[in-house]
Amino acid sequence: MSPSLLISLFSFLVLFSVSNAATKPRAFIFPIKKESTTLQYYTTIQIGANSTSLDVVIDLGGKFLWFNSAEYFAAASTYRPIRCGTKLCQISNGVGCVFCFLSPPVPGCTNNTCSDYAHNPFTGTLGYSGLGEDTLHVQATNGAKYVSPHFPFQFSDPVLKEGLAPGTQGLIGLGRTNIALQAQLSSRFNIPQKFALCISSSGDGNIIIGGGPYKAPFQEISKSLISTPLIKNPVETYPTEKVGNSSVEYFINVKSIIVGNKALLLNTTLLSFDKNGNGGTNLRTVRPYTILHRSIFRALVNEFVKEAAAIYNIKRVASVAPFGACFDSKTIANSKTGPVVPTIDLVLQSKKVYWRFYGANSMVKVNNDVLCLGFVDGGLDPVTSISIGGHQLENYVLEFDVTSSILRFSPSIPSILPSGTSCSQFKA
Repeated sequence: MSPSLLISLFSFLVLFSVSNAATKPRAFIFPIKKESTTLQYYTTIQIGANSTSLDVVIDLGGKFLWFNSAEYFAAASTYRPIRCGTKLCQISNGVGCVFCFLSPPVPGCTNNTCSDYAHNPFTGTLGYSGLGEDTLHVQATNGAKYVSPHFPFQFSDPVLKEGLAPGTQGLIGLGRTNIALQAQLSSRFNIPQKFALCISSSGDGNIIIGGGPYKAPFQEISKSLISTPLIKNPVETYPTEKVGNSSVEYFINVKSIIVGNKALLLNTTLLSFDKNGNGGTNLRTVRPYTILHRSIFRALVNEFVKEAAAIYNIKRVASVAPFGACFDSKTIANSKTGPVVPTIDLVLQSKKVYWRFYGANSMVKVNNDVLCLGFVDGGLDPVTSISIGGHQLENYVLEFDVTSSILRFSPSIPSILPSGTSCSQFKA
C-alpha cells in the first residue's frame, strides 16, 4: 500500500472516530454481572484521567456513586471537591458541609466540601464524607465513547466496602436523585431520563440509559411492555440502617396477590404507606429474594403449598433457610418458563394489569434434590411490606421512566421469546 494511501486511510479513520464521538448519543449501555457467592449485581465504570476501571454494586434505590479505590486514589489528578454553595452542591441535595485540613487535599479529605451520607445496604453502615467530581467515561449503544465531566460521587472510607461482593469497590445508585447515574447522563447529553434493566439468571445482562427502541430479538418485546405508575414514598427515611432512603426508591402500587387462580386474603392496609412511610411495595436489586411482611408471607406460602400439592402433585420437604417452603425436585416438571408450579401474580392498578412470576422466578434450586419458594419472611415490622428482590427481577425487561414516573415491564422473557434468548442480547 502506498504511503499516500495509508495517510488517506488514517485521516479517514481519525475523522470517522471524531465525528462518531461528536454525534449526540441516543442511549448508553452498562453491563450487569452477578457475583455467585453474595448474589449481588454489579457493573463496571471508568472514571478519572486514567479511566480507572471499577466494579461497583448496582443499587436501584441508591442516591449516588460512592467507592474507595487505591488505584483511583493514586492517579486522582483530575479529582475536584464539590464546594459548598455551588450549583452542583445544590442539586446534590447533600447534608451539610465538611471541613478537612489535610495538606495537600486528597479525595475524601478536602476543605469546605459539600457532603452527604453514603449508605451500604448490606451492613447498614453509613459514611459521612465530602462529595467530589471527576470525568466518567461511558459507552453509547452504538459503540462510540463519550465523557461526562464533573460527574459527582463520594470517595468513601474503606470500611464502607464491608459486605460488598468480592472485587467490587463501591456502589452506584439509580435512585430518584439529581446525581444518580441516569439523571447525570440525561442532563449532560440531553437524553430522556429513563433506564432499562435486563438482569440475566445466567450470564450477563445490560443496563440501557436513555430508552429504546430496543434491538432484535427485543424489538418485539417493546410492543408487549406493561405500564404501571411509579409511586413515590412521601416520607424520607434516610439514613436508617439497612433501609435506605425510601423517598428515592421506586415503589409500585400492588393491590392484591393471586396464587394460581386464588386471591390471597391480605391486610390491604399493608399495601399502602402509613403516616410514617411504612408499607407499600418497592423494587430492590440489593436483596437477592423478595421479602414480605410476615402475614403476607404466610398467606402466600400456605396457598402455594396447597395448590402445589392439590393441582401439581408436588411433594413438600423440610424447609431450607432462609426459605419457608421447599419441595422434592423429582416431583416438579420443567418447561420453558422453569419449574411447573402455581403462578404468582402481583395485581397492580386493575385486575387486568399484573406482574406474573413463573417457576423460573418463584423457585430457587438449593441442591439437586430440593427446590424452594424464593420468598423470604420479613417479620412483623418491616419498613416496606413487599420488597421485590433480584431473583424475581431476573429475565424481565424493566424500563424506569423517571420523568413520567412510569414502570414498563415485559412478560417473562422465556414465555414470549425464542428459547435461548437472554438478557446479554438486550441492546438498543
